[in-house]
Amino acid sequence: VSLIAFLIGFILALQSAAQLRQFGANIYVADLVAIAMVSEMGPLITAIMIAGRSGSAIAAEISTMKISEEFDALQVMGINPLPYLIIPKLYAIVITLPLLTILANVIGILGGLFIGITYLDLDILPFIHEVISVLRYKEVFIFVIKSITFAVIILFAGAHYGLKAREGAEDVGRMTTASVVTAIILVIIADSIIGLIFYFGEPVF
Repeated sequence: VSLIAFLIGFILALQSAAQLRQFGANIYVADLVAIAMVSEMGPLITAIMIAGRSGSAIAAEISTMKISEEFDALQVMGINPLPYLIIPKLYAIVITLPLLTILANVIGILGGLFIGITYLDLDILPFIHEVISVLRYKEVFIFVIKSITFAVIILFAGAHYGLKAREGAEDVGRMTTASVVTAIILVIIADSIIGLIFYFGEPVF
């Protein structure tokens, strides 16, 4: 996550710098990178990475348990398998995904700062001051909402496809792949919907 976030911040700053420096507006690279990372790229890239890493693990674990009849064993012991397996994972992913997104945001902004220092001759303190001044509570609220929404999507995509497994290791692989693809598609759709809601709800927020 850190490497990808740094490179995205680096690329955003590099591409925008080529245009902004023509007008002597080098400092506004900080604005672009900060807003893009916090409200859009940070949550989205982190969710895609977690969908590939944790979403696949959730689907593989549940589908393997389903095929090996561990669900039946839990029911025999009087334990409802779905809450027993899913609720701890829900707490974990809802906590860790926003934290990872914060890390991605900070690292991405540092990638932009690297370009600001080496290519635009900006000082560190003015860059950081510009980042702090441009970020409003709305951007922070957007990234929190997106992170929690994406976490829930990733978990339930993995659980849904894990429960659909019926026979053998081949089914485990198929359901794992399907869960990752579905989670990524749903995350991008949710990202678009949340973006539209906040865009058209600008007077409210």
